Amino acid sequence: MKFSQPLRSPVKVISGIQAVVKGAVQTFLRFPLAILLAITGAAFCVRELHLTYNGHDLYFGYINLIASAYLGMLLSIALTVRAEKQAFGVGTKVSLQLAVVVFAALFYFTLPDHFLQKVAIRFVLYALGLHWLIACIAFSGRENNGFWLFNKKLFLNILTSALYTAVLYIGIALALRAIDQLFKVDLDPRLYPEIWFVLVGVFNTWFFLSNFPAEYENPAAVTDYPKGLKIFTQFVLLPILTIYLLILYAYLFRIIFTATWPYGWVSYLVLGFSVAGILAILLVWPLREEESNKWISGYSRFFYMALFPLIILLFIAIWKRVAAYGITELRYFVLLLAMWLLVMAVYFLFSKRKSIWLIPLSLCVTAFLVSFGPWGAAGVSLYSQQHRLKALLVKDKILVDGKINGKGDPLPLQDRKEISDITMYIVEMHDYRVLQPWFRENLDDLMKHASTDGAYYNHRMTIFDQSEVLIRAMKVKPAFGWSRADDTSATIGFGDNEHFSARLKDMSHAVAPVKGYEYLVPTISANFYEVSEANFQIRGTAFVYRLDSAANRLIFSYTNDSALVVDLSPVVKVSGFEQNVRTYDLPAEVMTLDTENSQWASRLFLEYVGGELRDGKKHITSAKGYFLLRKK
Repeated sequence: MKFSQPLRSPVKVISGIQAVVKGAVQTFLRFPLAILLAITGAAFCVRELHLTYNGHDLYFGYINLIASAYLGMLLSIALTVRAEKQAFGVGTKVSLQLAVVVFAALFYFTLPDHFLQKVAIRFVLYALGLHWLIACIAFSGRENNGFWLFNKKLFLNILTSALYTAVLYIGIALALRAIDQLFKVDLDPRLYPEIWFVLVGVFNTWFFLSNFPAEYENPAAVTDYPKGLKIFTQFVLLPILTIYLLILYAYLFRIIFTATWPYGWVSYLVLGFSVAGILAILLVWPLREEESNKWISGYSRFFYMALFPLIILLFIAIWKRVAAYGITELRYFVLLLAMWLLVMAVYFLFSKRKSIWLIPLSLCVTAFLVSFGPWGAAGVSLYSQQHRLKALLVKDKILVDGKINGKGDPLPLQDRKEISDITMYIVEMHDYRVLQPWFRENLDDLMKHASTDGAYYNHRMTIFDQSEVLIRAMKVKPAFGWSRADDTSATIGFGDNEHFSARLKDMSHAVAPVKGYEYLVPTISANFYEVSEANFQIRGTAFVYRLDSAANRLIFSYTNDSALVVDLSPVVKVSGFEQNVRTYDLPAEVMTLDTENSQWASRLFLEYVGGELRDGKKHITSAKGYFLLRKK
């Protein structure tokens, strides 16, 4: 048998493997700390898969370590780039990398052991700032061509690394799926995300760094401009931007002629258009000096001039929301981006020496500056919302001389809604402890008491639970988005019998007989306040279940008007439950409810129910457990 081309010899294969290994070693020697931190982050991502969110103290410790490793990796790359550009000695390079380790460790120890949105936002700001730092740290404002070439290589390298990683993962995942299906091998489902984390954290990072630009020259002109990029920018991106510009200006004229306020979501359209336009101008920046592309300079000037009316529209749209509801982190960032766009438009219109390097530099500095301090996103937003809440509490004589007075007067529904919504926002974004100066009671003790007396399922308090404790400590009846206009109940203190709950007496021995049933629905979680209905399917029959709080029953609807109705009232009618108690521990016999109709027999095994007192009666508003079914 003859082959049209000779097979590769083992020597060539070995030589290729050696070249790959040599390249990997050289990459590691160039970016040792960045790769080690990437491996560390990937390892803890894999380990975190084996923990449970609600049941392990190490969960947030791992999340915090992963976040710290990621930021440390980015900072290590940025400082390596700067050290290479400045040709620093070995001692200086080592010192810079040690500083990265210190930074990552300090960041880790500042993180809380629970989720806070303001901490997540701060992490995102640091990550964005470090990405922009990598883009600009090797250059100055006079090195536009070098800066553009460097970032072009980075951009193409990112796309290539992502493509290789995605293809490799898909190939491995399909191979594992084939083994699972063909050979009936029982593979752990966590194997797939584990492989993903290893590929993204280790392979993708190592591959990306192996092709990281090593030259930081600043040529007089860019001679190797990609033809495909030129075609895409000139004939696809810029025409689309022009169409969007016409749409936004048409909307602007509509506002002027109809004298109507702009909608809030127009802010995102203006921001999206502005960012895309600046990106398009950056992509074609090296072509502006060519004789055939002189129009680029004119288009750039036209674009920045056209931004001014849209920036005014952006300010009006966001300020309307701020005037009504105060500043939140999202509105803060929209305002910040509007101001940044204004500065950039003025700079590129009137500056004689235009430097595109200032775009990532200004974004980098801004991201770091607004991540902390009273001027930052968290500080300004907290001040604004606290000011709104304080004004409401003072008006309703709940806050007197800086302290909650516990008067508990009935309040209008609108005031209760605003107090409830603002309190939940503060708890979710900034933690309930920021409101401690207003309370004479220790808030940690209040939360501990509310959790340990059984008021909250499984002793773990959600943001909603914590907010409710605070609102009731103000002697205000909570009124969130689901509250109705006819809800005129007087405010009741936290310790009174307005809410109740029942839980399984011993969760560690929660066992229900399954004999005689065919199907198990492992999680039934119903809430009267949720608009959406939950569903599951059995043999093609779709079940939709909802909680009827008025009649204390759980309704499982299927096939047109057919339904299986589980009466929950026995749970609240047991001896002692109708007395003045807030929580009750019930045995498994009481929390097990059997029901049947002509088609199905069922058993509902409840782990928890919660409710409230309305019209002198107790109504279940939430229930959680699992469900057994048998076709009759």
